[in-house]
Amino acid sequence: MDPEQRATQRNTSQGSTGADRQPPPAEEPEGVAWKGALAVALVVGGLVVWRACSTPGDAASDTPAPPSGSPAASAPSDTDDAGAAQEPPPPRCTPASPPPFVIGDAPPAARGAEEGAGGGGADSVEDIAPFAVEVGRGTTFSGGFAVGAQREAEGGTVAMVATLSADGAQGKLVRLARSRGDMDPPVVAGAGGAILAAMLEPNAGGRAIKVARVEGDHVTWGAELAEGRDESLALDIAASGERAVIVWDDVTRDGKRSRIMLASADVGTLRSVTSARPVSQPSTDAETPRVIGRPGGYWLAYIARAEEPARKAAAKKDDGDEDTAAAGETIAHQWIEVVPLDETGALTATPRAVTPKNGHVLAYDLTLGEDDGLILAFRDDDTPSGSIGGRISAVLVRLGGASEPRVLVGGDRDQDAPPEAALGLGAGVPALLPGARGTGGQDPAKAAAAAWLAIANASGPTQLAALTARGELEGGLRAEPALGRGEPIAASAEALLVAQPAGKAMKLALLRCASTAPFNK
Repeated sequence: MDPEQRATQRNTSQGSTGADRQPPPAEEPEGVAWKGALAVALVVGGLVVWRACSTPGDAASDTPAPPSGSPAASAPSDTDDAGAAQEPPPPRCTPASPPPFVIGDAPPAARGAEEGAGGGGADSVEDIAPFAVEVGRGTTFSGGFAVGAQREAEGGTVAMVATLSADGAQGKLVRLARSRGDMDPPVVAGAGGAILAAMLEPNAGGRAIKVARVEGDHVTWGAELAEGRDESLALDIAASGERAVIVWDDVTRDGKRSRIMLASADVGTLRSVTSARPVSQPSTDAETPRVIGRPGGYWLAYIARAEEPARKAAAKKDDGDEDTAAAGETIAHQWIEVVPLDETGALTATPRAVTPKNGHVLAYDLTLGEDDGLILAFRDDDTPSGSIGGRISAVLVRLGGASEPRVLVGGDRDQDAPPEAALGLGAGVPALLPGARGTGGQDPAKAAAAAWLAIANASGPTQLAALTARGELEGGLRAEPALGRGEPIAASAEALLVAQPAGKAMKLALLRCASTAPFNK
């Protein structure tokens, strides 16, 4: 073999040996894929860092601004809308008095606690201790505010009247008498510069109603009225002109139904003018009377009940089974009847129903409305007492008739009902308070409401809403930071009187509230 053939054979042999020693084809693509993934990750990371470091101004500088008159320039952004929706509405109420007037011994205030006139924020809870001070509905008189109260003292329970000046700076307690038995605080009514108070007192014949006139520190007692042995503690008093009327409920002689009783007295001397007499219809089972003065007389309201459920329960035979011997709460049809009275307390018309007779009225309150009419707010619920649910409605009653009830909160609402009607009620009941009358034309940010609706609930803060003179919601129903869990119990044209439990004590303070929140400037 010549040299050229030997060189060719050697080169061919070396090429075959090198090819046999090359790595498998699968290893090279794996390394390439790993390096490619790393490169992509580095590129993506760089883009993220670049976007994070870039400023909004740089992005804005690259985009030309729309003309000032164009829709794009005037329309708010989605971000602005979301931020505005999250901001709470501005408060309508602010504290109007110095530190609250305290009835009883208040516990020491917690450090760092932010309190409003209502006694605490919406999330604070001040438990009511046993044997705590109790207060009832309040009223106004020429000297400011007054409220009936009772507290443990002198080895028992003492009934008294608490007064607070119109600016909330001065408060005092006027002792009435020892309160025997498990009775409610006295009910009070303003009569010029004096305060009329009525309270229940047990006696040998059942119970008696004692009426007092309070002027300064002086207390004058009037004649006692026989109340009977009715289990109800419902009692109310009002003054109009030179007369005062006292109303309560009592059972008939045969004990088959309850009726509304009324008596009148002279405001100055408390001498009886007319003796106690029934004013509800003989065939009506009536309870829970309320009376309020108006120019030229009064408005009287009460709850009327259908007799059929009570009659069926009484006719049911006892089967001797202990498990069924105690009957549950009867969910009866209940409605509200209203009748106008003159200054002497005499009826000037026939009582008439102003809420549906197939309803289930559990509680109600009243105040004066348009043209000296009557605004009624009531809770209608067909569930047992203390449960959640139901709805609160309002109706305006005039001498010529009544409007249709309008749902304000909860339950099924009308098509034109306010959005607040979809809110839940919990177990709260309505409280109506008078506002400023004849405030038309004032600055909306400073104008007071014609009336106020408050719904106190143990499970949350008190809800407050302004009402028009026709009983319609104005400005929405919501909690107020300055009110917290306090309960409004009286109102003047300038302020609300708020009661807030504090252990065994009770705090009384004033709030100034506008029907709408002040404008931000």
